[in-house]
Amino acid sequence: MLTYKKYIKSDDSDWVVFLHGLGGNSSIWYKQVDAYRPHFNLLFIDLFGHGDTQDRLDRYSFERIGAEILTVMDENGIDAAHLVGISLGSIIADAVGHLAPERVKSIVLGGAVLGFDIRARFLLFTGRFLKLMVPYMWMYRLFAFIMMPRKNHSRSRSVFIREARKLGGREFRKWFRLMDTLVGFYDRFKTASNDIPKLYLSGAEDHLFLPFVIRNYLRERLSAIHVIDKCGHVCNIERADEFNRVSLFYLMSYPDVPALKNVPAEATARRIPLDHPAIQKQLPMV
Repeated sequence: MLTYKKYIKSDDSDWVVFLHGLGGNSSIWYKQVDAYRPHFNLLFIDLFGHGDTQDRLDRYSFERIGAEILTVMDENGIDAAHLVGISLGSIIADAVGHLAPERVKSIVLGGAVLGFDIRARFLLFTGRFLKLMVPYMWMYRLFAFIMMPRKNHSRSRSVFIREARKLGGREFRKWFRLMDTLVGFYDRFKTASNDIPKLYLSGAEDHLFLPFVIRNYLRERLSAIHVIDKCGHVCNIERADEFNRVSLFYLMSYPDVPALKNVPAEATARRIPLDHPAIQKQLPMV
């Protein structure tokens, strides 16, 4: 059973379900609670082995975790909700959308992890051996530093390192193995289509994952994107004000969110211009 915290604005308000990253827990959304509470009912879920959730599985899959999120929604009488995920939570949000698209109104993917470049693949490969020889927190600190190397990333990096200590080595290794299945997970749904609108929110310095986000955005019909300058992977902590402003603008526009592709730049949630350097860098690869 997954544990959760909820804040109810009113019976007729939309629900927003928050999904944290690997090693974190529902507390990493502390900068979103006050911003979102006046507008939505909120549900913050702790994944297996994280936060207050003591239950664990012998082996994890994105589909199984997505099904558990739907179970929590059932327990709370939530027929459909908006999903907001950060890092690993973005993959879980996609899993819920693939399993039950009728139950997802829209998705905000913060620091989305959609694929691995050669550096990330090398980290995963190396980690298969290191996890048997070194304490898991050494690995976690190393990976956190590689993903968030700059001085302005230090706050989000330290939050995740602090919370990861509560996870434990055995549980960390199981979740680490799950990341090896990421490419296969998305390959299974390449030909699937649904009408769930998505907003990608990523830091311009999210160097391991931003290229994959841009490629996906360019392929998708109902997606919008906002890249936050001078920001790394965990954008909901590092640049919380901008994350909140853009994501709330997007969610509060529902059900007209697809129109965000055409709103003026000053509305903040928008498509990147096609002459943006980040787009141009990816165009030959699409």
